[in-house]
Amino acid sequence: MNYINNIPIISFFRLSQQLSNLAERFYNKPSSRVKVIGVTGTNGKTTVTQLINQWHELLGDKIATMGTLGNGFHKSLKPSDNTTASTIDIQSFLYSVSDKVASVTMEVSSHGLVQNRVKNILFYAAIFTNLTQDHLDYHKNMKTYELAKRSFFTDHQVNKIILNANDKYAKKWLKTFSNKYTIAVTIQDSTQKKYSNKWINAIDIKIFNEKIDINFESSWGDGILSTCLIGKFNIENLLLALACMLEMNYKLSDLIKTSLELQPIYGRMQKFNIINKPIVIIDYAHTPDALKKSLNAIKFQYSKKKIWCIFGCGGERDYKKRPLMGKIAEKIADQIIITNDNPRNENPNQIIKDIKSGCIQNKKLIIIPNRKKAISYVFFHSNIDDIIFIAGKGHENYQIIGDQYINYSDQEVVLNLLEKKNDSCVIKKNC
Repeated sequence: MNYINNIPIISFFRLSQQLSNLAERFYNKPSSRVKVIGVTGTNGKTTVTQLINQWHELLGDKIATMGTLGNGFHKSLKPSDNTTASTIDIQSFLYSVSDKVASVTMEVSSHGLVQNRVKNILFYAAIFTNLTQDHLDYHKNMKTYELAKRSFFTDHQVNKIILNANDKYAKKWLKTFSNKYTIAVTIQDSTQKKYSNKWINAIDIKIFNEKIDINFESSWGDGILSTCLIGKFNIENLLLALACMLEMNYKLSDLIKTSLELQPIYGRMQKFNIINKPIVIIDYAHTPDALKKSLNAIKFQYSKKKIWCIFGCGGERDYKKRPLMGKIAEKIADQIIITNDNPRNENPNQIIKDIKSGCIQNKKLIIIPNRKKAISYVFFHSNIDDIIFIAGKGHENYQIIGDQYINYSDQEVVLNLLEKKNDSCVIKKNC
């Protein structure tokens, strides 16, 4: 042992692999005193965690959370630097809330899994949303990415596994996991329940202008769940949250009764339903799959309306997805506007060029690099019956240009434009 200024210094071989164990012991195993619910997947982590948080609050229980929107209590979050915090910050946070709440939700990223940030945490439930192309700048290929996600369920302390068994990877995993610990969530696919201990299957879905009714069967009973969330993917997210709440022994009747009170998550298919104005929807969709699902959901629910899609791609990130997103937007939207979305130190024009390479019909394409001007252009060129879909940034309140974080928010831009266009505009509640 060495000393510096009378302070003992202990050396560790591969400290990063030991850090989680050290932090857990230092904070006296805080995850053993609360129910930790971890959510992983390419898309939907934030929505599922926040739906679970909302349901707890609606039913009178306080809950803490860690994730993209921040760390803290449901209605009092402090900004977070990463989707999944460092292993020391996680153990410290769990320790700090363990005497204040009974449960904690946590978004678990693939980076966090590979870097051992959630080792030595006892998870009451581990939830999987989906796996689609993203982060290949880090994982290099989909196989490595899949193994990173799968490790959450095989290499960590997990009590219950809840899988979106409509996802092709989850279907494969489900057959290899012990059904004693698994819960399968599906939409119109009853075949997966034979591989799981418990299950929920939506057998019929009715979509209306302002809500969706989900007729489901489950191990806990049957019923109809109503929601104002948009899209099939959000039905999957809602059912995953429902499965978690039921496994935590909440009553099915109470969950059904309160489901319509669950609000869209900030920056996640967040709808600005303005009287006598186009409907504006802001979403975090920044992967090919998320963009496709979001646009298809809008197209399905508002089939007779013209869709404007404003989006870009992040700089110094997976460049292979750029032409794919251009192709998807062009195919589904009626008019697309390519703009900036955190270009970082990469040339914004090159990013736009990469996106444009996936497009064929340039007549549907307008390039406006300045994001605020892009939204303004669409707002003043759209008609009252149109849909304006702004994708990519979601909850973010900054634009990364170079190494600088510049204050910027899609929501603020939209609200300011509404005020300028009509001082007396009224924004309707989502449901």
